[in-house]
Amino acid sequence: MLLHENKKKKLLRLLQIGINPFNRFVSTGEIQEDLGLAPSRNSLFQDILDSLEAEENCILPIIGDVGTGKTHLFWALKKELDHVYMIYISMENLFHKFYYNIYSEFIETLGINVLRSITNQLCNAWGASQRKYGFFRVVDINKVFSNAFNLLKDQHENKEALMDVLQAITSHHLDPYRKSQAENWLLGEIMDFKELSVLNLKKDLSSSIHAYTLLKLLIENARLQCLIFIDDFDKLISFARPEEDSDEQVFDPSWLYGKISEEHATEKKKIDKIMDRISRLLKIKGLKCIITLRSLDNLEHVKILFEQKNKMFLSFLKKPIFLTNFERNDIFYLYRENLKLFLKNVDFMDYLEKNDNPYFPLDENFLHNIYMRTQGNPREIIKSFIKIFNEIIQGTHDLEELKTKFNTLNRL
Repeated sequence: MLLHENKKKKLLRLLQIGINPFNRFVSTGEIQEDLGLAPSRNSLFQDILDSLEAEENCILPIIGDVGTGKTHLFWALKKELDHVYMIYISMENLFHKFYYNIYSEFIETLGINVLRSITNQLCNAWGASQRKYGFFRVVDINKVFSNAFNLLKDQHENKEALMDVLQAITSHHLDPYRKSQAENWLLGEIMDFKELSVLNLKKDLSSSIHAYTLLKLLIENARLQCLIFIDDFDKLISFARPEEDSDEQVFDPSWLYGKISEEHATEKKKIDKIMDRISRLLKIKGLKCIITLRSLDNLEHVKILFEQKNKMFLSFLKKPIFLTNFERNDIFYLYRENLKLFLKNVDFMDYLEKNDNPYFPLDENFLHNIYMRTQGNPREIIKSFIKIFNEIIQGTHDLEELKTKFNTLNRL
């Protein structure tokens, strides 16, 4: 018993250093979360797998209210789907440099070694393995470029962008003097006129059509499938009213069926552009998308937008999957697994051995009260954990006072 009490005291001392185990939970796709799916969501995960298993392009809508864990779902899926390149994109980041932002995320997911492997594979397919004989065996770069262009020209609309992309790839793999600069171009580095001239290129990947052309080529030749996770997709319909609260869903059917005022004309053009670019994105062979929205009503509004613009979008659309609040047992999983991660990071895994209360410094009743108070909303549960552990760290209340305080709040 004394050993258990000493371990509890050590855990409290570690917490009071100022590390809150739950502060790293944030609603963003940029910071990785390590926890897997909560138990009640295992069936949802299987539903997602079933919807994505076909080879053809598809769009899978996932609908969940604010705080139900749509962004956390991305990290859980990324952890489980190790045979898929998963790219997280927030919808608000797509209103500027659409393809460049997607390409940047794709390359970050791919990694430099995989990028080199794909360019090597492509160049060999275009004839780089066939060498001219002389004193040294050398590659005819111009012939490789010509083979590639003839093979791909009918698959790409913009021939100038295709030529730049092929020039960069062949230089990267076959020209030792320009390999480094070509690699920087492929990684998305913005270049000035002089740097482009060295590579004999006209534009860098900040050009929308160049980014799209290279994105298409790499995705269609990657060994793994590619899945783009577009979060907050319903911002597409609220973007036209930036002065409104972002939590409100705004949609004006008059954009489609009637006249639009001058003040909304610019916003409508931007939305049209986004829809055009998403439609083009879906032409990339084998590409799959998950889009998250807050309500079924918002999905219907998005359908209306695309129905008038491009019915191909609707043909790719899968039956929506609904993300609900946690079940009661999920809060115990969330707390317990996160505590394990914290203990691992502070090198105190011994604490878990023969512990009479696996939820210390809280307890089962405390966690149940948090669940009832938050109605199982994952974001509200995390906020409660952060607040409680901040109080523990500050040491302003002993544990019994803290439990009484929060239990009182639960009854209010």
